[in-house]
Amino acid sequence: MAGNSEAPKRSRSPREMGDDGSPEGIELNKQIIALLQQDGRMPYSAIAAQVGVSEGTVRNRVRQLLDDNIITIQAEALPAALGYEFNGLTFVKVASGCAIDDVAKRLAAIPEVYYLIMVMGRFDLSVATYHKSQDDYRAFLTEQFYGQPDIAGIENSLVLKVHKMKLQWDLNG
Repeated sequence: MAGNSEAPKRSRSPREMGDDGSPEGIELNKQIIALLQQDGRMPYSAIAAQVGVSEGTVRNRVRQLLDDNIITIQAEALPAALGYEFNGLTFVKVASGCAIDDVAKRLAAIPEVYYLIMVMGRFDLSVATYHKSQDDYRAFLTEQFYGQPDIAGIENSLVLKVHKMKLQWDLNG
C-alpha cells in the first residue's frame, strides 16, 4: 500500500447508498436500514437471513453506511420516562447585528434543547426543549432568553399533546 493518507469522509446522497451505486446495492441497503429501524440491535446474522446475503456483507454494508453518515444506531429514551413532563417550543428573533449561527451555537449547547432549527419568516430560530416542571421551563426562559443581548424577542408555547412523532423513515417513498 503506497502512502498512509486517508481520503476525507463525505456524506453520500441516497442515490449513492449502494457500494457500487447499482439499483440492487441501493435496494439491499434500504432493506438493511429498514430492519435496523425496527430493531437497532438485530444481529447481522438475522439481517443476512432476511435479506438473503452473507453476514459479512451485512457487516460491511452497515459499517459503510455508518462511515458515510447515512445512518446512526442509538437508543432513544422517552422523555416522560425520565421525568421530563414539559415540552416547550420557543421561536427566537435574533437581535440586529448578532449572527444567527452564533446564537444557534449557544442554544445548542444547552442540555434541555433537543431540536434547534433555523427558520424563515417572522423568527430566525425554532427551539424545542424538554423540562421536568413548569418552574424549570420558566427558569430556562429567564436564563437563556430574557435580557440576553443576542435575543430581540421570543414567542413560546407549551406542547399539550404530541399527535405524531416520526422516528423512522419510509425508505420506499
